[in-house]
Amino acid sequence: MNKSTSIVFTSYGTANNLIAITEYEVSSVFATQDGTRLILKAIFPEEDSISDTKQTYYEMECNSSVIRINHKNVIPAFIFEEYSNMEFNASESSISIPANPEMGQKLDDISFSVEILVAPITHKLSYFLTDRVVKSQETINTPAGTFECFVVEADSSMKPKNKNTGKVKQWFAPQIGLVKQIDYNAWGKVTSVNLLTDLKTGSIQNDSKVERE
Repeated sequence: MNKSTSIVFTSYGTANNLIAITEYEVSSVFATQDGTRLILKAIFPEEDSISDTKQTYYEMECNSSVIRINHKNVIPAFIFEEYSNMEFNASESSISIPANPEMGQKLDDISFSVEILVAPITHKLSYFLTDRVVKSQETINTPAGTFECFVVEADSSMKPKNKNTGKVKQWFAPQIGLVKQIDYNAWGKVTSVNLLTDLKTGSIQNDSKVERE
């Protein structure tokens, strides 16, 4: 990814119905001492009024050992469905994965919080991914292209409890990040899908030579 990159994720709900289309553009790229940090800006349609509480900026970071992804589409799509037309704050939502994973590798558990504004009350949800394991390597075809991915599977849960959690399967592509995510309930039924549906890239442009931490 670079400063001319734009990506689009499409989210589908429990009945395979369209929930949301989210477009991001890379607004800034910084070279860090051991990798690269990108700032993603969510692009909203002109008719979509943006309040002060709607988050528009997210981060991705990669270095020699880890890729860290922080954007709205690491949240299960069924949450978009359950809280449609409400404001999300996913600033604490991020997923870290090894830059060079090994098959069968066990990954750290992840917990993150999501704030949902139902004026005048802010609801806080906690989402947990446990027993994360690198299961396989797969080539997958998407509307955005064909990607060589490694697959991470995990158990999922939420607080407060949510019947749509159970398992999650995620596909990650080097230099791209999350390409696809499928959530399943405890009975193995698909409850939501997040899918990379468009990817446009351009020439590399860095905003600073080295970003000092």
